[in-house]
Amino acid sequence: MRPLLLFCLSLFGWQAVNAADIYETRLRELSKKGLPFFYNEQVKAEIDYWLLNEEAYTSFLLGKSESSLPYVDEALDAAGLPRFLRFVPIANTNLAYDFSGKDGASGAWPMSFAIAKRYNLKVNSYTDERRSREKAAKAAAAYFADLYDIYRDWNLAITAFRIGPVELNKAIRQAGNKLQYDSIHPVLPEEFQAPLVRFMGVLYIWNFHSLHNIELKPYTAEATDTFWSACAIPFPAIAKRFGVPMEDLRFFNPVLRGEYLPYVVEPTAIYLPAGRCTAFPAFRDSFCAAQRAALPVVSTRALPDTGWHNRDSLAAIGIDVPVTPEGSRVLYDTFTRVVDSVTYIRIVPRSPAIATTTPAVQKTWVYYTVKKGDALYTVADIFDCTVANAKRWNGLSSNYIAPGRKMKFYVNTGKLSYYKNMNALSLTQKRNIAAKD
Repeated sequence: MRPLLLFCLSLFGWQAVNAADIYETRLRELSKKGLPFFYNEQVKAEIDYWLLNEEAYTSFLLGKSESSLPYVDEALDAAGLPRFLRFVPIANTNLAYDFSGKDGASGAWPMSFAIAKRYNLKVNSYTDERRSREKAAKAAAAYFADLYDIYRDWNLAITAFRIGPVELNKAIRQAGNKLQYDSIHPVLPEEFQAPLVRFMGVLYIWNFHSLHNIELKPYTAEATDTFWSACAIPFPAIAKRFGVPMEDLRFFNPVLRGEYLPYVVEPTAIYLPAGRCTAFPAFRDSFCAAQRAALPVVSTRALPDTGWHNRDSLAAIGIDVPVTPEGSRVLYDTFTRVVDSVTYIRIVPRSPAIATTTPAVQKTWVYYTVKKGDALYTVADIFDCTVANAKRWNGLSSNYIAPGRKMKFYVNTGKLSYYKNMNALSLTQKRNIAAKD
């Protein structure tokens, strides 16, 4: 009897160890097919987090990724890169195109300003093409190709993509110039360890979610219509005319940095909900015509579109742009265009009517203590902000929020008491609020 009991106990112990190591075993099997491999307790914890599937968030993200990644695959294929790099933007930002990091990186991948300029992405006061799905994917593919040429190791390339070659090279020196990632990982700061840890977690959950009874939740992005404008139009004017919430205008147009459709040298694209803004061309033409009619007469040497004036002719008559009435705020925006080596200027007055009809919303910080069962996306929902903003405001590098943590949210001052009351609500009440929004 005793030998049989010992055998059963040893068998149970073996099964427990085997269950604990199953993540590593499965990831090693993937590595035999050429995929990156790294495993430690951090990776195990990351996989455990995704397997919780709180409020079906893992299922949602898998479904969103499946519908959003074909353009990434196209960019990777064109650059001759492996498709497993498609998991980098999921691991880094949960595919949040409007992501802004504390280090200045932006976009779903995300990338720094210097890298964006190096790979020909436009980043200025008006637009940020790091937030463009197609253009950012092509730039990221080009950057990865260069990183792999340098390191010849995908673990190192994935890490360098997020933290930068300078920081990675510093860690390599601290590791005694060893080029194996296992030797480099321990000397990296925790925040620099995170990119590869998250990548391995996403790699696992993408390939083995069905073995854990987690299914993809179908996701269909709202269709949009594309329009172009050759004049600057504030978002509030568009929102008021077509009933499209400002939050939707920002969501559909993450590349636009301000709250208006700019016009700098060439027409700018704007994406609006499909079928809901069919009258936009007529609205745009009327808005642009009103701007041109209000232009001050500053020169007779104008281009055929009458809104453009030769810089030399302006200087000759003593006009310094932008034209600003004495003792008032700047009321004009100035744009330039070069035609046949001649620089022309257009002075566009800002509409005081829009400014007075859409006053700026006063906002303030409110604080919330995380309760057991809270999920980041639910908390963000009840405070009427995006997950990306909640993470940015609270310095979060993942979606995990520990019970007892103090979080802050930037909210409408007029609803301050409403948001403060969230601390007193039960988990069910908070979920009901999120479900109604």
